[in-house]
Amino acid sequence: MREKLKNAMKSISVSGFGSRKLWVIPLLAWMLLASASLLWNLYSLRQNTLNAFMYEAQTLAGVALSTIMWTAQHEQVYVPLTEWIPLEPFFADLPEREIVTTDGLKFTQVSHALISRQVAEQALLHGWDQKFIRMTSLQPLNPVNTPNKWERAALKSFKNGETEKFALIEDEAEDFLKYMMPLRAKLECLKCHLGYREGDLLGGLSVSEPAASRLAMVRPQIISMIATHTGIFVLVAVTMLFLLSHLRRQWLDLDQSNNKQKKMIVKLAESEAKLKEMAVTDELTGLKNRRGFFLLAEQLIKAANRQKTKIWFIFIDVDGMKSVNDKYGHSEGDESLTATANILKNTFRESDVIARIGGDEFAAIVASAGENSGDAILGRLQENLDLYNASIIKPYRLSFSAGIIYYKPSEEPCSIDGLLKKADELMYKNKRCKTYY
Repeated sequence: MREKLKNAMKSISVSGFGSRKLWVIPLLAWMLLASASLLWNLYSLRQNTLNAFMYEAQTLAGVALSTIMWTAQHEQVYVPLTEWIPLEPFFADLPEREIVTTDGLKFTQVSHALISRQVAEQALLHGWDQKFIRMTSLQPLNPVNTPNKWERAALKSFKNGETEKFALIEDEAEDFLKYMMPLRAKLECLKCHLGYREGDLLGGLSVSEPAASRLAMVRPQIISMIATHTGIFVLVAVTMLFLLSHLRRQWLDLDQSNNKQKKMIVKLAESEAKLKEMAVTDELTGLKNRRGFFLLAEQLIKAANRQKTKIWFIFIDVDGMKSVNDKYGHSEGDESLTATANILKNTFRESDVIARIGGDEFAAIVASAGENSGDAILGRLQENLDLYNASIIKPYRLSFSAGIIYYKPSEEPCSIDGLLKKADELMYKNKRCKTYY
């Protein structure tokens, strides 16, 4: 019954659901989800920004490469000599480096690199003012075109077959986005003029841009993205807290209702246990009643038959009970019955079965006792009875007669009624002669 009661209490307990500690789980899950979304969007924005630079750098390098290819088709290219077009040291030893027209205009011969740089500068003036482009080579003719560390590594990778290089270079002074594409010998006239073979690496076109310029471009998007995610996170978190608070109130109400149900269940279980105990207990003496005796005796008989063990049945009847009731009243008779019950309790063990099965009739069952224990049992019973009579002053002496039999399941199987009948017969025999055998 106690286990059933515990299980019933567990099944209706919901107090744990009302704990605020559980709120951390959905809020933490939402925080992780919002953070993951923000980080993913920032990562996507970064990749898109880098891809945009790479696309622009490819376009600018393509323009410069087209210019180089155009100049390669013309072995000598002259442009007017101005402050924007300086004399190149590369052509210092050529007698035809400078020419003068009949109109007095001065022209100077320019290299492919200078022309590509001039075209790139024009492109920068039309919107790409943060980019820097130049031609470089592992063996530059002009010291200005000497590659830096990253460009040198990129040129070496081009020798191994790579088609382009891109990197974010972190520098102590300033971070740069860099892109580089190879420049290879393709035109017949370029091969003839400079002695390169088809596919030889001439150098590379390097495009760079300060990373801060790109950051300035995307900073408003970053701020907007962070503000949007923060606003959504706060809005959803507040909504979740409101809903969780509402659910907690409902859970607490349900828990209060369940606590009342649990108390009712406890009371019902206690009442049920009390009723069951009352159904098998004699109200006056506190011993088992006839019904309780038969229930317990049946169990002992079954165990004895199964295990082939032997037990004692004792039938006891109070002597002169009618005379006590008639002379001294029923209250005195009840006191005699109560005294008899106390004497039996002191005589027998807690594991033994003691019961009041009638008005002045009592019965007891003693298990796990030897065959020679009958006299000892009756001796203890008489001894406790004598002690009681010696300790009280009554106008009468309490006396009772007993009959005892030894039950052997293997020799003579018998029912409870049969055993009681035999013990009852012995009791009346002893009552008539007032001796115990």
